[in-house]
Amino acid sequence: MMGHLPKQLLMAAVVLSLSSCQTLEFYTQAASGQMEILRKSKPIEPMLASRDTDPKLRKQLEAVQNIRRFASEYLSLPGDESYGKYADLGRPYVTWTLYAAPEFSLEPKRWWYPTLGKLDYRGFFDEADANELGKQLRAEGYDVQVGGVDAYSTLGWFHDPVLNTFVHAADVDLAELIFHELSHRKYFRSGATVFNESFANANAEEGVKRWLRHEGRMEDLKKFEARLVRRAEFYERVDWTRAELEKLYASDLPPEEMRRRKAVVFGDLRDRFRELRRKWGGRGLEGWLTRDVNNADLVSLHTYQKHVPAFRKLLVECGGDLDVFYKRVKKLRLEGDEE
Repeated sequence: MMGHLPKQLLMAAVVLSLSSCQTLEFYTQAASGQMEILRKSKPIEPMLASRDTDPKLRKQLEAVQNIRRFASEYLSLPGDESYGKYADLGRPYVTWTLYAAPEFSLEPKRWWYPTLGKLDYRGFFDEADANELGKQLRAEGYDVQVGGVDAYSTLGWFHDPVLNTFVHAADVDLAELIFHELSHRKYFRSGATVFNESFANANAEEGVKRWLRHEGRMEDLKKFEARLVRRAEFYERVDWTRAELEKLYASDLPPEEMRRRKAVVFGDLRDRFRELRRKWGGRGLEGWLTRDVNNADLVSLHTYQKHVPAFRKLLVECGGDLDVFYKRVKKLRLEGDEE
Protein backbone atom coordinates (compact mmCIF):
# COMPACT_ATOMS: atom_id res chain seq x y z
CA MET A 1 0.00 0.00 0.00
CA MET A 2 1.36 3.43 -0.96
CA GLY A 3 1.70 6.02 1.81
CA HIS A 4 1.60 9.78 1.39
CA LEU A 5 2.72 10.95 -2.03
CA PRO A 6 5.96 12.99 -2.10
CA LYS A 7 5.29 16.71 -2.52
CA GLN A 8 6.78 16.54 -6.04
CA LEU A 9 4.14 14.06 -7.15
CA LEU A 10 1.38 16.04 -5.48
CA MET A 11 2.51 19.07 -7.46
CA ALA A 12 2.51 16.95 -10.61
CA ALA A 13 -1.02 15.80 -9.83
CA VAL A 14 -2.20 19.41 -9.75
CA VAL A 15 -0.52 20.04 -13.10
CA LEU A 16 -2.09 16.94 -14.54
CA SER A 17 -5.56 18.02 -13.50
CA LEU A 18 -5.16 21.14 -15.62
CA SER A 19 -3.60 19.50 -18.64
CA SER A 20 -4.67 18.15 -22.00
CA CYS A 21 -4.93 14.40 -22.60
CA GLN A 22 -1.54 14.33 -24.34
CA THR A 23 0.12 16.24 -21.49
CA LEU A 24 -1.66 14.00 -18.98
CA GLU A 25 -0.15 10.93 -20.63
CA PHE A 26 3.30 12.51 -20.65
CA TYR A 27 3.35 13.41 -16.95
CA THR A 28 1.78 10.10 -15.99
CA GLN A 29 4.62 8.18 -17.65
CA ALA A 30 7.16 10.57 -16.09
CA ALA A 31 5.78 10.03 -12.57
CA SER A 32 5.57 6.27 -13.15
CA GLY A 33 9.14 6.12 -14.43
CA GLN A 34 10.51 8.05 -11.48
CA MET A 35 8.58 5.88 -9.03
CA GLU A 36 10.09 2.79 -10.66
CA ILE A 37 13.58 4.15 -10.02
CA LEU A 38 12.78 4.93 -6.39
CA ARG A 39 11.16 1.53 -5.89
CA LYS A 40 14.16 -0.37 -7.28
CA SER A 41 16.83 1.66 -5.47
CA LYS A 42 18.85 -0.13 -2.77
CA PRO A 43 21.51 1.35 -0.46
CA ILE A 44 25.03 0.73 -1.75
CA GLU A 45 26.76 0.15 1.60
CA PRO A 46 24.94 -3.14 2.36
CA MET A 47 25.60 -4.25 -1.22
CA LEU A 48 29.33 -3.66 -0.74
CA ALA A 49 29.24 -5.70 2.47
CA SER A 50 27.22 -8.56 0.99
CA ARG A 51 28.93 -11.68 -0.38
CA ASP A 52 26.07 -12.02 -2.84
CA THR A 53 27.02 -8.88 -4.75
CA ASP A 54 28.68 -9.59 -8.07
CA PRO A 55 32.42 -8.79 -7.77
CA LYS A 56 32.41 -6.68 -10.94
CA LEU A 57 29.46 -4.65 -9.69
CA ARG A 58 31.10 -4.25 -6.27
CA LYS A 59 34.25 -2.88 -7.92
CA GLN A 60 32.22 -0.33 -9.88
CA LEU A 61 30.20 0.73 -6.83
CA GLU A 62 33.42 1.21 -4.89
CA ALA A 63 34.63 3.47 -7.71
CA VAL A 64 31.41 5.46 -7.48
CA GLN A 65 31.89 5.90 -3.74
CA ASN A 66 35.40 7.23 -4.36
CA ILE A 67 34.16 9.61 -7.05
CA ARG A 68 31.29 11.03 -5.01
CA ARG A 69 33.58 11.58 -2.00
CA PHE A 70 35.98 13.49 -4.22
CA ALA A 71 33.07 15.54 -5.61
CA SER A 72 32.06 16.59 -2.10
CA GLU A 73 35.53 17.19 -0.67
CA TYR A 74 37.34 18.77 -3.61
CA LEU A 75 34.78 20.04 -6.15
CA SER A 76 32.18 21.59 -3.82
CA LEU A 77 29.56 19.38 -5.44
CA PRO A 78 26.78 17.54 -3.52
CA GLY A 79 28.31 14.08 -3.83
CA ASP A 80 27.04 13.11 -0.39
CA GLU A 81 23.44 13.73 -1.49
CA SER A 82 23.32 11.53 -4.60
CA TYR A 83 24.48 8.12 -5.80
CA GLY A 84 24.27 6.45 -2.40
CA LYS A 85 21.85 3.86 -3.79
CA TYR A 86 21.81 1.48 -6.78
CA ALA A 87 18.95 0.50 -9.07
CA ASP A 88 18.88 -2.11 -11.82
CA LEU A 89 16.15 -1.07 -14.26
CA GLY A 90 16.62 -4.07 -16.52
CA ARG A 91 17.05 -1.94 -19.66
CA PRO A 92 20.00 -0.26 -21.41
CA TYR A 93 18.85 3.35 -20.91
CA VAL A 94 17.00 5.16 -18.16
CA THR A 95 15.16 7.47 -20.58
CA TRP A 96 14.98 8.31 -24.26
CA THR A 97 15.29 11.95 -25.26
CA LEU A 98 13.80 13.60 -28.32
CA TYR A 99 15.13 16.75 -29.99
CA ALA A 100 13.35 18.41 -32.91
CA ALA A 101 13.93 21.36 -35.23
CA PRO A 102 12.12 22.63 -38.34
CA GLU A 103 13.37 21.37 -41.69
CA PHE A 104 15.05 24.67 -42.49
CA SER A 105 16.04 25.98 -39.06
CA LEU A 106 18.45 25.23 -36.24
CA GLU A 107 16.10 26.67 -33.63
CA PRO A 108 14.97 23.80 -31.36
CA LYS A 109 11.36 22.99 -30.68
CA ARG A 110 10.83 23.70 -26.99
CA TRP A 111 8.55 22.19 -24.36
CA TRP A 112 7.37 23.71 -21.09
CA TYR A 113 7.80 21.85 -17.79
CA PRO A 114 6.56 22.86 -14.33
CA THR A 115 9.41 24.30 -12.19
CA LEU A 116 11.90 23.83 -15.07
CA GLY A 117 10.52 26.27 -17.64
CA LYS A 118 10.99 25.71 -21.35
CA LEU A 119 13.55 23.07 -22.35
CA ASP A 120 14.88 22.03 -25.75
CA TYR A 121 13.96 18.36 -25.48
CA ARG A 122 11.29 15.88 -24.44
CA GLY A 123 12.22 12.86 -22.32
CA PHE A 124 10.40 9.52 -22.01
CA PHE A 125 10.89 6.44 -19.86
CA ASP A 126 9.61 4.26 -22.72
CA GLU A 127 11.41 4.24 -26.08
CA ALA A 128 8.15 3.54 -27.91
CA ASP A 129 6.64 6.77 -26.57
CA ALA A 130 9.64 8.79 -27.77
CA ASN A 131 9.47 7.16 -31.19
CA GLU A 132 5.74 7.81 -31.44
CA LEU A 133 6.20 11.53 -30.81
CA GLY A 134 9.10 11.48 -33.26
CA LYS A 135 6.84 9.98 -35.91
CA GLN A 136 4.22 12.69 -35.31
CA LEU A 137 6.77 15.50 -35.53
CA ARG A 138 8.35 14.11 -38.70
CA ALA A 139 4.89 14.08 -40.26
CA GLU A 140 4.66 17.79 -39.38
CA GLY A 141 7.93 18.47 -41.20
CA TYR A 142 10.39 18.49 -38.31
CA ASP A 143 13.85 16.98 -38.26
CA VAL A 144 13.94 14.63 -35.26
CA GLN A 145 16.56 12.85 -33.20
CA VAL A 146 15.75 10.21 -30.56
CA GLY A 147 18.49 8.74 -28.41
CA GLY A 148 18.92 6.73 -25.22
CA VAL A 149 20.14 8.48 -22.04
CA ASP A 150 22.35 6.80 -19.43
CA ALA A 151 21.56 9.16 -16.54
CA TYR A 152 19.82 12.37 -15.58
CA SER A 153 19.49 14.60 -12.55
CA THR A 154 16.27 15.25 -10.63
CA LEU A 155 17.91 18.53 -9.49
CA GLY A 156 17.58 17.69 -5.82
CA TRP A 157 13.94 16.56 -5.87
CA PHE A 158 15.23 13.05 -5.12
CA HIS A 159 18.56 11.47 -4.16
CA ASP A 160 19.55 10.14 -7.58
CA PRO A 161 20.81 6.53 -7.55
CA VAL A 162 23.54 4.81 -9.49
CA LEU A 163 21.89 2.94 -12.37
CA ASN A 164 22.72 -0.22 -14.27
CA THR A 165 22.61 1.95 -17.39
CA PHE A 166 25.99 3.52 -16.59
CA VAL A 167 27.54 1.70 -13.63
CA HIS A 168 29.76 -0.57 -15.77
CA ALA A 169 31.45 2.29 -17.65
CA ALA A 170 35.18 2.92 -17.25
CA ASP A 171 35.84 4.88 -14.07
CA VAL A 172 36.92 8.00 -15.99
CA ASP A 173 33.59 7.95 -17.82
CA LEU A 174 31.79 7.31 -14.52
CA ALA A 175 33.50 10.33 -13.00
CA GLU A 176 32.64 12.61 -15.91
CA LEU A 177 29.01 11.51 -15.87
CA ILE A 178 28.62 11.86 -12.09
CA PHE A 179 30.35 15.26 -12.00
CA HIS A 180 28.08 16.40 -14.86
CA GLU A 181 24.87 15.38 -13.11
CA LEU A 182 26.00 16.76 -9.74
CA SER A 183 26.74 20.06 -11.49
CA HIS A 184 23.05 20.26 -12.40
CA ARG A 185 22.21 19.74 -8.76
CA LYS A 186 24.69 22.45 -7.77
CA TYR A 187 23.13 25.03 -10.09
CA PHE A 188 20.31 24.88 -12.61
CA ARG A 189 18.80 27.87 -14.40
CA SER A 190 15.12 27.46 -15.25
CA GLY A 191 14.43 27.32 -18.99
CA ALA A 192 18.11 27.63 -20.01
CA THR A 193 18.96 24.26 -21.56
CA VAL A 194 22.13 25.32 -23.37
CA PHE A 195 23.46 27.25 -20.38
CA ASN A 196 22.83 24.35 -18.00
CA GLU A 197 24.31 21.60 -20.16
CA SER A 198 27.34 23.66 -21.19
CA PHE A 199 28.04 24.50 -17.54
CA ALA A 200 27.71 20.85 -16.50
CA ASN A 201 29.97 19.69 -19.33
CA ALA A 202 32.69 22.23 -18.60
CA ASN A 203 32.55 21.54 -14.86
CA ALA A 204 32.66 17.78 -15.38
CA GLU A 205 35.71 18.01 -17.63
CA GLU A 206 37.52 20.12 -15.05
CA GLY A 207 36.43 17.75 -12.30
CA VAL A 208 37.83 14.70 -14.08
CA LYS A 209 41.19 16.41 -14.59
CA ARG A 210 41.40 17.33 -10.90
CA TRP A 211 40.30 13.86 -9.82
CA LEU A 212 42.94 12.13 -11.94
CA ARG A 213 45.66 14.47 -10.64
CA HIS A 214 44.53 13.78 -7.08
CA GLU A 215 44.69 10.04 -7.73
CA GLY A 216 48.18 10.38 -9.24
CA ARG A 217 46.99 8.87 -12.51
CA MET A 218 49.05 11.07 -14.80
CA GLU A 219 48.98 8.68 -17.75
CA ASP A 220 45.18 8.54 -17.61
CA LEU A 221 45.15 12.34 -17.35
CA LYS A 222 47.14 12.58 -20.59
CA LYS A 223 44.65 10.24 -22.27
CA PHE A 224 41.72 12.29 -21.01
CA GLU A 225 43.27 15.54 -22.21
CA ALA A 226 43.82 13.91 -25.61
CA ARG A 227 40.14 12.96 -25.59
CA LEU A 228 39.24 16.60 -25.00
CA VAL A 229 41.38 17.60 -27.99
CA ARG A 230 39.51 15.10 -30.17
CA ARG A 231 36.22 16.38 -28.74
CA ALA A 232 37.19 19.92 -29.76
CA GLU A 233 38.09 18.75 -33.27
CA PHE A 234 34.72 17.07 -33.56
CA TYR A 235 32.87 20.23 -32.53
CA GLU A 236 34.91 22.34 -34.94
CA ARG A 237 33.43 20.28 -37.77
CA VAL A 238 29.95 20.61 -36.30
CA ASP A 239 30.30 24.37 -35.88
CA TRP A 240 31.39 24.71 -39.51
CA THR A 241 28.26 22.82 -40.55
CA ARG A 242 26.02 24.98 -38.37
CA ALA A 243 27.46 28.14 -39.92
CA GLU A 244 26.87 26.84 -43.45
CA LEU A 245 23.31 25.81 -42.65
CA GLU A 246 22.48 29.09 -40.95
CA LYS A 247 23.53 30.95 -44.11
CA LEU A 248 21.51 28.57 -46.23
CA TYR A 249 18.36 28.79 -44.11
CA ALA A 250 18.56 32.61 -44.13
CA SER A 251 18.47 32.64 -47.94
CA ASP A 252 15.39 33.08 -50.09
CA LEU A 253 15.94 29.90 -52.08
CA PRO A 254 12.95 27.74 -53.04
CA PRO A 255 12.38 24.76 -50.68
CA GLU A 256 13.47 22.21 -53.30
CA GLU A 257 16.82 23.94 -53.86
CA MET A 258 17.32 24.54 -50.14
CA ARG A 259 16.62 20.86 -49.48
CA ARG A 260 19.19 19.85 -52.12
CA ARG A 261 21.87 22.15 -50.69
CA LYS A 262 21.09 21.03 -47.16
CA ALA A 263 21.87 17.45 -48.20
CA VAL A 264 25.18 18.62 -49.68
CA VAL A 265 26.17 20.36 -46.43
CA PHE A 266 25.41 17.27 -44.36
CA GLY A 267 27.32 15.18 -46.90
CA ASP A 268 30.31 17.46 -46.36
CA LEU A 269 29.98 16.90 -42.60
CA ARG A 270 30.17 13.15 -43.07
CA ASP A 271 33.30 13.63 -45.18
CA ARG A 272 34.83 15.72 -42.40
CA PHE A 273 33.98 13.01 -39.88
CA ARG A 274 35.63 10.41 -42.12
CA GLU A 275 38.72 12.61 -42.23
CA LEU A 276 38.74 12.77 -38.44
CA ARG A 277 38.42 9.02 -38.12
CA ARG A 278 41.38 8.50 -40.43
CA LYS A 279 43.36 10.95 -38.31
CA TRP A 280 42.39 9.30 -35.04
CA GLY A 281 42.50 5.70 -36.22
CA GLY A 282 40.10 2.99 -35.06
CA ARG A 283 36.33 2.88 -35.56
CA GLY A 284 35.29 6.13 -33.89
CA LEU A 285 32.32 8.19 -35.11
CA GLU A 286 30.66 5.07 -36.49
CA GLY A 287 27.18 6.22 -35.51
CA TRP A 288 27.65 9.55 -37.25
CA LEU A 289 28.72 7.85 -40.46
CA THR A 290 26.03 5.17 -40.68
CA ARG A 291 22.84 7.22 -40.31
CA ASP A 292 21.32 10.38 -41.68
CA VAL A 293 22.33 13.37 -39.55
CA ASN A 294 19.87 16.27 -39.45
CA ASN A 295 19.09 19.61 -37.79
CA ALA A 296 17.93 17.94 -34.58
CA ASP A 297 21.31 16.25 -34.18
CA LEU A 298 23.04 19.63 -34.44
CA VAL A 299 20.61 21.08 -31.90
CA SER A 300 21.45 18.33 -29.39
CA LEU A 301 25.21 18.82 -29.89
CA HIS A 302 24.90 22.60 -29.62
CA THR A 303 23.01 22.19 -26.35
CA TYR A 304 25.94 20.52 -24.64
CA GLN A 305 28.82 22.51 -26.10
CA LYS A 306 27.91 26.08 -27.07
CA HIS A 307 29.01 27.84 -23.87
CA VAL A 308 31.72 25.41 -22.71
CA PRO A 309 34.56 27.76 -23.80
CA ALA A 310 32.93 30.63 -21.89
CA PHE A 311 32.75 28.57 -18.70
CA ARG A 312 36.37 27.47 -19.08
CA LYS A 313 37.39 31.11 -19.48
CA LEU A 314 35.39 32.09 -16.40
CA LEU A 315 37.09 29.41 -14.30
CA VAL A 316 40.50 30.76 -15.33
CA GLU A 317 39.36 34.27 -14.36
CA CYS A 318 38.41 32.87 -10.96
CA GLY A 319 41.94 31.52 -10.50
CA GLY A 320 40.61 27.97 -10.53
CA ASP A 321 38.68 28.56 -7.29
CA LEU A 322 35.50 26.54 -7.74
CA ASP A 323 33.54 28.26 -4.98
CA VAL A 324 34.16 31.63 -6.61
CA PHE A 325 33.41 30.09 -9.99
CA TYR A 326 30.01 28.78 -8.88
CA LYS A 327 29.06 32.19 -7.47
CA ARG A 328 30.02 33.85 -10.76
CA VAL A 329 28.10 31.23 -12.75
CA LYS A 330 24.87 32.19 -10.98
CA LYS A 331 25.31 35.80 -12.12
CA LEU A 332 26.61 35.02 -15.59
CA ARG A 333 24.66 36.08 -18.66
CA LEU A 334 25.79 34.81 -22.03
CA GLU A 335 24.90 35.80 -25.58
CA GLY A 336 21.88 33.90 -26.82
CA ASP A 337 20.77 32.72 -23.38
CA GLU A 338 17.21 31.42 -23.34
CA GLU A 339 14.63 33.33 -21.40
